[in-house]
Amino acid sequence: MKKIFSLLLIATLILMAACGNTASKQNNSGKLEIYTTVFPFKSMIEQIGGEHVNVSSIYPNGIDIHSFEPTQKDTMKVAKSDLFFYSSAELDQVAGKIAKSVNKKENTVELAKGIDEHDLLAGEAHEHEHGEEGHDHGAHDPHVWLDPVFNKAFAKVIKDELIKKDKKNEKDYTKNYEKLVKEIDAMDKELASIAQNKKHDTVFISHDSLGYLAKRYGFKQEGVSGMNNEEPSQSDIITMINDINKAKASVILYEQNIPTKTVDIIKDKTKAEAAPFHNMAVLTDKDKKDVTYQDLMKENIKSLNKALNDK
Repeated sequence: MKKIFSLLLIATLILMAACGNTASKQNNSGKLEIYTTVFPFKSMIEQIGGEHVNVSSIYPNGIDIHSFEPTQKDTMKVAKSDLFFYSSAELDQVAGKIAKSVNKKENTVELAKGIDEHDLLAGEAHEHEHGEEGHDHGAHDPHVWLDPVFNKAFAKVIKDELIKKDKKNEKDYTKNYEKLVKEIDAMDKELASIAQNKKHDTVFISHDSLGYLAKRYGFKQEGVSGMNNEEPSQSDIITMINDINKAKASVILYEQNIPTKTVDIIKDKTKAEAAPFHNMAVLTDKDKKDVTYQDLMKENIKSLNKALNDK
């Protein structure tokens, strides 16, 4: 019932927004009012937009985006904003539904529109039972924001859209974009370097968020729970323990918005130590307010290096 109510609510808001959405919703400061989804998108928009933008995420700190449901207030804020950036309606179905509430479709931007579908990984498209209803998670792995090469493409889309919306500040947007791309390139090279002569082929992690990184840099991932963070069964946990012991892995990665109880059980039954990995879907209250995508990715690279190269 909750899912049906949510869909009816969004449909109603679409009609309301169509009547109330005007040409420009810049706030009194003259900045573009922008909404987005996951943290890397928010961080890149803030860095490219600089002083000319106010950026907010639809996701509250610490939540599991796989089960997130927007409120009426969330949807109306997006509908009244200057721009709404999200991956795509297929990769992020909740964001896709919210995007429909925006009357001016040129104010909604699918960042993944430039990615070839063949570069997207298969998702968990079958239905998983949650109480009385199934939940369709889509045909592709949604975690595209962890891939630096994809993020370069997303950054270009952000830059181009900001210029289209605010031509007078094109110079600033271009300069900020070029600086960001150089830093993303450096991370890409570092990731390739740590994976080049890796000692382990598999990275063990709390849920399957590493698919695109694994494909890009030539390693395997094994998550305790699946791509959409379903509760692992006792059999799943036992399998993970056996696989870690068989691989003689020294590290298991835990994520900032995934409960650590299961990882703690696995750690206690193996010789693996736990190392943090920030999947960056959302921030938590423990993260610094001025943290950037690059800051978190640098820490992730350290943990991936441990998982791939520690004896």
